[in-house]
Amino acid sequence: MKLLSKSTLAAGALLLAASLTTNLSAVPLPAPFDSLGADFLTVSVGAKLDYNSNVLSSPGGATKFDDFIFTVNPMVKLEYGAASDNDISLSFMEDFLRYYRHSALNNELSTVDLNYKRKQGTMNLSADASYTQGYNNTPSAVTPTLSSIIRFDTINAGGNLLWNYSESFNFTVGAQFSQTHYLYTVGQTFQDNDNYTIPATAFYVYSKNLSLGLGYTYSQTDVKNSTAPFSPGRDRDSNAVTFNVNLDEFQNLSGTANVGVTENRIDAAPGTPALTSTTVSYGMALKYNYSSNLVFSLDGRRGFSTGTQGQNIETTGVALGATFAYSSELQIVANILNYTYSQYLQNVPSRTDNTYTTGITVNWTPPWTWLTLSAGYTYFMNSSDAPGATYNINVLTVSATVKY
Repeated sequence: MKLLSKSTLAAGALLLAASLTTNLSAVPLPAPFDSLGADFLTVSVGAKLDYNSNVLSSPGGATKFDDFIFTVNPMVKLEYGAASDNDISLSFMEDFLRYYRHSALNNELSTVDLNYKRKQGTMNLSADASYTQGYNNTPSAVTPTLSSIIRFDTINAGGNLLWNYSESFNFTVGAQFSQTHYLYTVGQTFQDNDNYTIPATAFYVYSKNLSLGLGYTYSQTDVKNSTAPFSPGRDRDSNAVTFNVNLDEFQNLSGTANVGVTENRIDAAPGTPALTSTTVSYGMALKYNYSSNLVFSLDGRRGFSTGTQGQNIETTGVALGATFAYSSELQIVANILNYTYSQYLQNVPSRTDNTYTTGITVNWTPPWTWLTLSAGYTYFMNSSDAPGATYNINVLTVSATVKY
């Protein structure tokens, strides 16, 4: 049984927004232009050339081919209040993709991103909304007969409130909504999803560098076919209780981590019973400053996700990276290893995937800082025990970005 219906979730989000607006409206907005800095308007244009050894993420056969992809992506960003306690930014970017050998895959993709931050006394409010046009194939979608690239739209919206109750305690509460909609003929075999998430955490400030907390997160995903008549799929929800740590800096280590228990439930379907799974879950985003020039990062998560065809997937992942600043102009970024283990629950036949990604990128910023040049290599492999779901990709990239 779901904890929240769509209408209840929507009403709760509206009440949260209304209460935040009421509390924050007591302080007048900054006078016009008082917070306009030198970076009020940012304009950039990037140009990138990729060689992709497996454009369709194909397991092999007639659907596997390589190509060169040229991308131009102009971007405009407006920001008001960057130097104040009331900051709002809006950005728009358009990607123009052109394939050298397979022009039918050419596409234009838009991204719009709106962010708002405000500080008022002991309260910090942040809110964001975005619209992204996606264009890629994923392991949960790949089949030997997939002959195109999946086109989908993603909408995200949410807010977060931090209340510094005292020097020893602070509280956070938020609400997030995301929607994925698959398009065109290739998208008819996939399932759209609406995801609602409500996280809340209470922290004890042990020291200026260390906070310990308890958290609870409720998440609900509603799925349906991507084309009319939009018949519903298997809905699912989860409840997670976690122990959280925020580390500002300790022995050159900083970041966040949590560990807990997550219960996930997916509805029944014709011929498939309902399923409730409980697992130890975790999340982390840590950085270690080995030296002034070298920084290591460690990220990871364990939890549940929804595949493109409505699959219920339990994922465990870890990623190790490094950034080496050779000089103020030259930077090397290494994705040492990004590994994900995915177990498709109730999949018939059973399926587990091992996904690996590694790569390196070199960024060079000449003395004139408006220009950045980059070159990189990425290797991706998905190894699956499901027929026709094992494939690999090699990508070589050179790019240039001009920013004003």
